[in-house]
Amino acid sequence: MNVQPQATPRRVVTVEYLADYLRRNFEANRHLRDVSVRGEVSGLSRQPNGNAYFVLKDRGAVLNCVSFPTETIRMPAHLENGQAVVATGSVVTYPMRSVYQLRIRIVDIEGLGDLHAIFEERKRALAAEGLFDVDRKRELPAYPFRVGLVSSRTSDGAIDFVRLLSTRAPHVEIVWFETSVQGQRAPEEIVRAIERASRADLDCVVLTRGGGSFEDLFCFSDERVVRAVAACAHPIVSAIGHTADQQLCDAAADRHVETPSAAAKAIGFATADLLGDVLEEERRARRALALQFERLSGRLARALLRSRLADAGTLLAVRVQRVDDARTALAATADLALRRRATRVRDLERRLQVHDPRMRLAARERSLHAATVKLDVVAAGRLANARARLLVARQRLEPAVRVAVARSAQRVALASAQLTGNDPEAILQRGYAIVTHRGAIVRDPRALGVGEAIEARVAHGTIFARVESEGTDGN
Repeated sequence: MNVQPQATPRRVVTVEYLADYLRRNFEANRHLRDVSVRGEVSGLSRQPNGNAYFVLKDRGAVLNCVSFPTETIRMPAHLENGQAVVATGSVVTYPMRSVYQLRIRIVDIEGLGDLHAIFEERKRALAAEGLFDVDRKRELPAYPFRVGLVSSRTSDGAIDFVRLLSTRAPHVEIVWFETSVQGQRAPEEIVRAIERASRADLDCVVLTRGGGSFEDLFCFSDERVVRAVAACAHPIVSAIGHTADQQLCDAAADRHVETPSAAAKAIGFATADLLGDVLEEERRARRALALQFERLSGRLARALLRSRLADAGTLLAVRVQRVDDARTALAATADLALRRRATRVRDLERRLQVHDPRMRLAARERSLHAATVKLDVVAAGRLANARARLLVARQRLEPAVRVAVARSAQRVALASAQLTGNDPEAILQRGYAIVTHRGAIVRDPRALGVGEAIEARVAHGTIFARVESEGTDGN
């Protein structure tokens, strides 16, 4: 019978015990109590309580460093990120994070670090080529509706940008061009994303990511990225990080802002402001139309009351001709104003589909229809008065004048019919419809594919439909 040896009980300790054990071993090692380390300063942070934190790094490793107030006051006042230094102190542990760090006593500055030296040299070379010149920078569009976003979907900066822009200007469409924003492959991916954005139908491009160390953001100072930003086909906004430290792509961009949120505020107008501008333009158009109608009505009244010629036939002919001129001018002015307003409304309707202004447009159409009816009533009253005066004059004229009166009345009736026939609302009232697809009028059914959405505007509203079969040319 074999007897298995009894296992030795395993010793179990607490986390605090192990952390204290490691601390005592670090402190007992005389080689770690006084050590000088050469490296490049990065992530320097001075706290209000006098503590200072930074990282010493070289090509192979990084070392966390801490300095407390009694040592911080002896540190060089002009210590900055990117400087090459020799830091002297002792290696200690920080149990709360399970890390070791160098507690600094002395810092001697040697020069500029490798990464910052590369940055400065590259900055001078690209500036000499003119990539950072102010005169080559383009203005951002006043009313952007399609914005390309070059970033990572997991980037805090991109998330902040999308959240703020969607709240502030929901009418702006965001088109993603995803890329990594950190690491060795980031520069090549960023260049390809900017090139894709250049080929897309956009109003402008935003290049962004959240904050990070100088090393994390250095891919945005890669020469390939800077040249891609400068060559972008659309105006480009650079919003890298959350500090004032600039990367080289910031200098090459058409607009540099310090944060992704600032980039969202720099993109055009808020939706509420844009709609306010549209309403103001509509009010101006209505005032201009009313003023023009009032002027023409005054001219007509003065023409009817001013001259007293001995020849009644001549008097009547002049009055009729002035009526024709006034109606022609009124029709031309009204038609031009209506066509301009209709073109403006269609353009805004296409661009503001996300905001869905159909209810506001329907209300504006009802108001416009009421104004048109009122205009017709006033015009009919004026015409009735003119006809009454013509009837009185006709009774007083010689039989030869009656022929001229009849011909003039026919021309007035024809002009009135033409004015009414050119009214787009009247055409819709007869059962016709205006069919649009993505904001453009459909003139050929073969241009539509099966399943595509269309809109048909009729006399009392808009019908939304979808194409069920392919169109034909009707032959």
